[in-house]
Amino acid sequence: MYIYSLRTSVAFGSLLLALACSNQGSEPSATPSTGGSGTGGTSGASTIGGQGGSNATAGAGGGTAGGGTAGSGTAGGGTAGSGTAGSGTAGGGTAGGGTAGGGTAGTAGSGSAGSGGTSTGGGASGTFHVDGRFLYDRCNEKVVLRGVNEMIVWTAGKDGAPEFSEIAQTGANSVRIVWNEEGNAAELDKAITNALTAKLIPIVEHHSATGRLPDVMAKVVPYWTKNDVAQVLLKHQANLLLNIANEAGDDKVTQEAFESTYKAAITAIRGIGFKGPLVIDAPQWGQDIDRLQASGPALITADPLHNLMFSVHMWWSDPQGTRVKQELQQSAAMNLPLVVGEFAQHAVYLCDQSPFAYSVLLDEAHTREIGWLAWSWGGVLNSDCKGMGVFDMTSDGKFGNWTGKWASDIAVDHAQGLKTALRPRSIVTGACQ
Repeated sequence: MYIYSLRTSVAFGSLLLALACSNQGSEPSATPSTGGSGTGGTSGASTIGGQGGSNATAGAGGGTAGGGTAGSGTAGGGTAGSGTAGSGTAGGGTAGGGTAGGGTAGTAGSGSAGSGGTSTGGGASGTFHVDGRFLYDRCNEKVVLRGVNEMIVWTAGKDGAPEFSEIAQTGANSVRIVWNEEGNAAELDKAITNALTAKLIPIVEHHSATGRLPDVMAKVVPYWTKNDVAQVLLKHQANLLLNIANEAGDDKVTQEAFESTYKAAITAIRGIGFKGPLVIDAPQWGQDIDRLQASGPALITADPLHNLMFSVHMWWSDPQGTRVKQELQQSAAMNLPLVVGEFAQHAVYLCDQSPFAYSVLLDEAHTREIGWLAWSWGGVLNSDCKGMGVFDMTSDGKFGNWTGKWASDIAVDHAQGLKTALRPRSIVTGACQ
């Protein structure tokens, strides 16, 4: 997420003019879209933001509606190839001797369906994996993400202590761990380990390409594929989701640039042997769900494991939840594996004057089994919208010290809030049975 920084406010008037021009031909909106999370620095000349790290600004703009249908490939370490996974069925005995990816024959035994492909009868895969638009753990238990974001890389210990144990008291099943190159491999290992100790599914993201698509390959992928960091990802891949880059790309990102960048990123990360789900944020500072709907199928096809999810950050001014309903319905209809990676009680542009119907999101996401992650817990305080509706759920990172109704609704009060989260047995006990 991003901050509206004073040092970039001089560009505000010219930005609004640019946005007015760039929004021509895109879906109508009563107010400009807002941006998502970010760290220090500015995002081009843009000054409309979301929330996040220190001294960052965010941009906005219009996306164009994309068509196409979602791919439904299976996931895990391998996909069902031209052959079959043995003569047995992947159920009570999962496909053992052969692999489900290379198309080689095998017999039903005690092994898993290759090193990853989704079994049809409840057998284990090797990692979390996507089938159709739904996420499953390595034991093939369906998982609907219900969690929060926390800026762990900017905490004193960079290890999630005590933040993860506080978050876990809500009943959340997941935490999106804000990370970047300021954290080394050993610190990343400890943060992931501590999330799992708190019975939370870790979703790690890299924040240094926020608003800048070229930095995915220039900064983010080189970090994930460094030998020591790669070893941490492989160590935890059975229980880990990797959100490649936070909100990479502004409102000028083309379909060709978006797809080519992420195809290259997918190839590089799969090249280190990581088989878990890769999560791809929308451009336009995370907000352009139309780009995800248009490009999702091609990217799923490009992943040899077909193990992708797509994340939209709803920094939208949507007081009645009209857009929320429309976009979630469209995404579900096209079988897009979607998660709402960031949202709060209002947009960042004009802060509390641009309300967001978070309660509608909770209800609609519950109905459609779509995951969500609220922004943000509050162990590290946000700098934007102070006095105009803060984005911190807690005042000090402690459970119960809620900053307002929206925070207590999400954490404990709303009927479809975090208390509805179900933690898979594999995360709670470490075993499938």
